[in-house]
Amino acid sequence: MSYLVLARKWRPRTFDEIVGQETVVRTLKNALVSGRIGHAFLLSGARGVGKTTTARILAKALNCSQADKPTSEPCGRCSSCEEIATGTALDVQEIDGATHNGVEQVRELRESARYNPARDRFKIWIIDEVHMLSTGAFNALLKTLEEPPPRVKFIFATTEYHKIPDTILSRCQQYDFRMIPARELADHLRRVAQGEEVRISDEAVGRIARAAEGSVRDALSLFDQVLSFSGDTVRDEDIQALLGLIDRDLLLAASRAIAESDSVALLELVERLSEYGADYRNFARELLLHFREILLGKMAPANSALLVAILPDELQSLKSLAESFSEEDLLRFFDVLVKVEADLRWAQDPRVTLEIALLKMSQMRRLLPFAELVARVERLPGGETAAPDGAERVASAPKEQTVSRPRTARRESPPRSQSGEPVDPAVAEPAGILGEMMALAKRRPSLLQPLRAARASIDGSTLTLAVQEDFLAFTETHIEEYRDLARRAGGQTLAVKVEHANREEKQESAEESERRGLLERAQSDPAVQQALDLFGGRIVDVRKEPSRSD
Repeated sequence: MSYLVLARKWRPRTFDEIVGQETVVRTLKNALVSGRIGHAFLLSGARGVGKTTTARILAKALNCSQADKPTSEPCGRCSSCEEIATGTALDVQEIDGATHNGVEQVRELRESARYNPARDRFKIWIIDEVHMLSTGAFNALLKTLEEPPPRVKFIFATTEYHKIPDTILSRCQQYDFRMIPARELADHLRRVAQGEEVRISDEAVGRIARAAEGSVRDALSLFDQVLSFSGDTVRDEDIQALLGLIDRDLLLAASRAIAESDSVALLELVERLSEYGADYRNFARELLLHFREILLGKMAPANSALLVAILPDELQSLKSLAESFSEEDLLRFFDVLVKVEADLRWAQDPRVTLEIALLKMSQMRRLLPFAELVARVERLPGGETAAPDGAERVASAPKEQTVSRPRTARRESPPRSQSGEPVDPAVAEPAGILGEMMALAKRRPSLLQPLRAARASIDGSTLTLAVQEDFLAFTETHIEEYRDLARRAGGQTLAVKVEHANREEKQESAEESERRGLLERAQSDPAVQQALDLFGGRIVDVRKEPSRSD
């Protein structure tokens, strides 16, 4: 006797045996029990989820000769049920839309529908991939589909629902078949393995179920292929070698290397993939799913349904890895892996493309979290300034206060220059003091900017700073901070005087006067000062905010 593949051998024979389509099964069974049976059914969904199988079971339920009316539990033993199962029933015609897609075939169907069934209760047409019918064939079918003879039923199946004309959809009862979850596929494969007397681990079953991507037929076909390779005992390494799946140890090694920012380990891992002959794109896809599981392990509670498909041992490893990453890190990893998975399809050198992506991911964890930076900026206009780790935070002046107090405490030790050498007050020159003040003010760009175009002179113990007109009001407001800079730069207590730099007077326009006023207000604003200090910036331009009427 010829071998029968598992996808055919384990094809469901009753509604209760259908995998993962509880809603569709319940609706059809209730309709059969209550007698509310439509004349046309449209079954739509992805490949291998049970559309054609459900159509055959429905045909059995309608024509089972062991019952005196349609039943939700066809016997499967009568001549009608057996002939429908083998495809030899005279009153149940199963055709494909790709072959019978012309107007002439539909006309023959219409003529045949005029006659009563030869033996069974109903004359049934099962049209698979009905979306392949031509526009003319659909139009020729409309009238018969809307008002068929009382003993005629149509069952359509399609994988491309969107290609069915609306005029056909409105005449059918529509049933959408979902993709089968991996855990339900795994349960079904365990039942098949038990029936076939095959020893296989839960890990191997889970891998086959995930590789099937929601299709029962694909899962059974893969399982059939594995059995041909392994025999009655299936090992985990057999699954990996035969199906081209990525070893879980490689995925764990990759995530650990990224967590430790170990670039060398990542390059060595890609070398192992190259020696193994693995598909780089498949590795990127598997790594994306691996980081998704890490995110689920980090966010989902212990009893969440999101974690059902993950084995307990794997979940423990994922939770320990999840502690090394923030949610922002994982989201950035998703962006990189989605992009590289698409790029690998057309990349001239896939290995280098994958290496660059992995190295980029290993460096991402060094980035300053955006939330932390935003929090620091939000504190600027309030009462707290950003301080380095371990340093005391200093309360800033109220918003309406225009005079800031010195931020640096006075030191009793002898002042030193930026180079660290003591400054001799006797030989300090005005230009040298100004240079030292600029060097000390590098950490405060708001204080440094007026000094860049200033001139200095000393008369006794008084240091006179001649600044540009735009900075005159700012330097007067912060005169005590400039005195502190002068003391530290000159090595002695100096009185600081600010004056307007000598330049030709000129008539300024109203716009220039308004701009100068805005600049002075910006320079004296505490929030602007702190922003300049935080980001190391300088004021380039000031603009008046437009009014709402503008």
